[in-house]
Amino acid sequence: MTGRAVVEVVGRSGARDERALQQALDEVARSGGGRVVVGPGEWRLHEAPLRVHAGTRLTLTPATRIVRTGPIETMVTNGPYGAGRTVGAHDGPGNILVEGGIWDVNGFDNPRPSFGMVFNHARDVHVRDLEIRDMPEWHAIETNSTRNVTISGCRFVTGIARRPHAYQTEAVSLDLAAPGLTAWGAEDDTHTSHVRVIDNFCSGYPTFVGCHTGHPDYQHSSVVIANNTATDLSCWAVNLTNTSAVSITGNAFTGTAAGIRIRTGGDRRVTGIAITGNVVSCTSGPAVHLDAAVGGQIAATVVSGNALTSAALPIIERTGTIEAVLGPNAGDSYAEDGEQTASRGV
Repeated sequence: MTGRAVVEVVGRSGARDERALQQALDEVARSGGGRVVVGPGEWRLHEAPLRVHAGTRLTLTPATRIVRTGPIETMVTNGPYGAGRTVGAHDGPGNILVEGGIWDVNGFDNPRPSFGMVFNHARDVHVRDLEIRDMPEWHAIETNSTRNVTISGCRFVTGIARRPHAYQTEAVSLDLAAPGLTAWGAEDDTHTSHVRVIDNFCSGYPTFVGCHTGHPDYQHSSVVIANNTATDLSCWAVNLTNTSAVSITGNAFTGTAAGIRIRTGGDRRVTGIAITGNVVSCTSGPAVHLDAAVGGQIAATVVSGNALTSAALPIIERTGTIEAVLGPNAGDSYAEDGEQTASRGV
């Protein structure tokens, strides 16, 4: 990627909007991939989202700010937003790196629900070292039907809650290409897998990392959430539905309403969850909730080596059929089938 064409957009003259930026992205695509560097200053996205093609590295300088000023529903996508329903599985544009700068979704002045960035049907996507701010209702980064994703070194500041389901406003969201849930490409139920969310900061959101959708026959899988800091969250730090093979480790989640929830999303089996080495301090809900719906099961799960506190018991809650090793954790408690118990080490 880095050895191909390099196009710098400096904004000395002409439009400082999506037209100039998209021309640069299209130019490197015609060269078979390459790098677009967006220079300092403010750039506006008004009429259309930026479409990042396969094999593209999109770089913003630390002094670059891109702001959503029009009715668009995402700032960045890797496909034809709202169209192109033939590409499925992980066969869409991939090998994409987006880095640097400030992406201002501008949700207070422009309250129409929006994504910051949404990737569908891709392989090999990396988003790093940037800030996404003031995101209204939807998700700052949605990885949908995409495999091998890394989100690292980013800042997510202020997510405006979606009503009445505030928890669904997530800084990082896992989703599937189901009808009505995919921004572009085939509605073929492709899930997301091999996701790494590491070394990020999140503040002022309902939920930091989440997934609130599922499918009876498929699951998201292979997710690592590590070494992140999140604070001032009104719902959950992590809230994963229908997701197996998950490692949540080394995170600091403080001043959150509730901590980490793993749930089945119906009569399904979720397995292989490790919640270890985290600091979780909650203002109202449980620090950890293992939530299996009627007919569902959570199995092969470990919750150990964490420092867990909450303003209310239980600190660790179990609902439904749970096969888990709990403890030792600092200051933990648990409940089974909703029954609260005294705080104790297990």
